[in-house]
Amino acid sequence: MKPWPKILAGLALAILAVIVGRWPEPQQQVPGPSGKPLPELNVVIAARDIDYCGPATPCGPGRRTDTILFVRLVGSRAWVIAVPRDTMVRVEGYQGKVNAAFGFLGPDGLERAVSELVGFRVDRHMIFTLDLVARVVDMVGGIDVTLPAPMDYDDNAANLHIHFPKGRVHLNGADAVKYMRFRGWEGSDLGRLDRIKEVMLKVLKKVASPEYWPRLPQMAGAVWNDLETDLSLGQALVFLPYLRSLELKTATLPVIEDGPYLEVDTLRRARFQRALFGLGQGEVVALPKARVMVLDGSGADLGPRFVEGLRRLGLPPPELRRIGVREVSQVEVAGALEAGAVYAEATHLPLVTRFRLHVPADVVIVLGRDLVQ
Repeated sequence: MKPWPKILAGLALAILAVIVGRWPEPQQQVPGPSGKPLPELNVVIAARDIDYCGPATPCGPGRRTDTILFVRLVGSRAWVIAVPRDTMVRVEGYQGKVNAAFGFLGPDGLERAVSELVGFRVDRHMIFTLDLVARVVDMVGGIDVTLPAPMDYDDNAANLHIHFPKGRVHLNGADAVKYMRFRGWEGSDLGRLDRIKEVMLKVLKKVASPEYWPRLPQMAGAVWNDLETDLSLGQALVFLPYLRSLELKTATLPVIEDGPYLEVDTLRRARFQRALFGLGQGEVVALPKARVMVLDGSGADLGPRFVEGLRRLGLPPPELRRIGVREVSQVEVAGALEAGAVYAEATHLPLVTRFRLHVPADVVIVLGRDLVQ
């Protein structure tokens, strides 16, 4: 890194320290590789839907939280589990779909509901509105996505009109919210969760880049004033120095259909947790058989080097394809989470689960322009 980004990053940290008055200790700490304690936090991040007083007349944030994410932070490592909104949850005082738990039990009840589903404690909550999500995307200059097919959807009653062409599309904040709300493709809500995770990943990648560090004080202050949260800005800023080396894994909680509801697949949840969080690390585990494909969208012909690097690590050499330019590099899986976790660790790329992959493979390693910028 050149000297000036480090200087600007240090300046941003100093300004943020003035804003919060001090650097408070996080609620939890775990020992890091060097023995130095790392900050630890488990938080529920949810976005409220919109209530309508009449056709095309929004009345403000609704009582349901149709976007629910469990986020675990340990130093520079982040794990995100998307919880399908129709998942059945049973906690004291409530039984029903998890997206309605907030309306019946409030944010503390939502914490208990998500903890019951994912199997991990929840320390804090952060509740967004869709307007706030749009503002955050605009703060980073929008995002670029690549659509496998056109998006066309009209809901006149909600005044929601989504029309994006196939191919690469730049989305501002309002368009990003539309992209996240779209349910017209195969998979419906599970496919929508893929797009929510994609937007989040692209925003995080931008925020973690040095060029955005000088803007973080203003961005953080503007967002925090409109959040519903029991997490102080100071507690959140403890994690700021770790952004520069952020390692991210995202997945969707495994569920099965049960009539109008989804139920947590308890048989798969333990394996899911093990693969995603690396529980039981140190054990010798055979690499699950999987068809692996490298999609090189870097524009710099990085594919052959990645294939050779994987071969030198003793991993089966994957198939290589060159594709159009992609912005963000990541490892994608639909069901082969164990194999995907191995390749994500080997390539140091984010691991992302999707409803389905658009190529005939179990694990897809996408190489984007962020590797050469």
